[in-house]
Amino acid sequence: MSDVLTISSAALKVQFALNGARMRGVFLNGGENLILDADPEEHPEWVGSYGGTIVGPLANRVRDGRVVIGDTAHQMPQNEGSTCLHSGPDGVHVRPWTVVAHAPSSLTLACDLPDGACGLPGERHLETHCEISGSSLVLTLTGTTSRPTAMALAHHPYWRLGTQHRLRVAASRYLPKDELNLPTGDIKDVTGTPYDFRTSRAIPRDIDHCLCLNQSSMGKLSSVATLDGSGGTSLDIATTEPGLQVYGGAFLPTIAGTPIAPGAGIALEPQGWPDAINNSGFPSVLITPDAPYRQITRYTLR
Repeated sequence: MSDVLTISSAALKVQFALNGARMRGVFLNGGENLILDADPEEHPEWVGSYGGTIVGPLANRVRDGRVVIGDTAHQMPQNEGSTCLHSGPDGVHVRPWTVVAHAPSSLTLACDLPDGACGLPGERHLETHCEISGSSLVLTLTGTTSRPTAMALAHHPYWRLGTQHRLRVAASRYLPKDELNLPTGDIKDVTGTPYDFRTSRAIPRDIDHCLCLNQSSMGKLSSVATLDGSGGTSLDIATTEPGLQVYGGAFLPTIAGTPIAPGAGIALEPQGWPDAINNSGFPSVLITPDAPYRQITRYTLR
């Protein structure tokens, strides 16, 4: 890992690479890496798993890649059949980010997108600010634009806190999906479904759903999820976002010499709701020059 940038405290060390603002290592009290990682140059199959990267500018799935802003329709790349996933093959997960600031316990990276990049309007400036305090890592994701556009970033690590995990999420509703893995537009109660994590439970390998978080006011940093691993480590996630995408890693590749294999890690992605741009009843993902993007997510390890 020749291009690794490290930030740390007495308890926590976190490593990043510039390509995709990829988080490559999380080490608590000198222990093993708590996220899945592989070198994307040596293992190009890892790139399509988005491991550790920032995804966007419009995370998750967009039906037909179609985004209407005002009276204008914009076409995003269709890289999953007719669907656009994580803004297509040239999303920010594969773009070079630059170092704005680097201190022993903090790091700020930036990425600029020209007008029309990923099929969306506006000259956009994105930043991710990462700061460690004790055993917590806080990620602040921000974005500005020269024109009204759609933006919803997400951080995409695969957590591996042991060979088995249990998850609790403060979410009483979820988004059902259709055969294209896109939200149907309905918002359903989790009661009696495999998506009820209000009490801690094992995670189905085939889950890839957005849970609608129980937050009294959007934009307020609130603790929303706890992941417990069989290795004895726990992860608490707090976020300002309205949704948590839970992906059980069913389609992860098998990479020799690493722990990476189907179901080996859990992706927990605080974000806006998928395909919100095409569902008027979902929280808006539109931003303007006067109303920029901002997300805060805090990971606390114990």
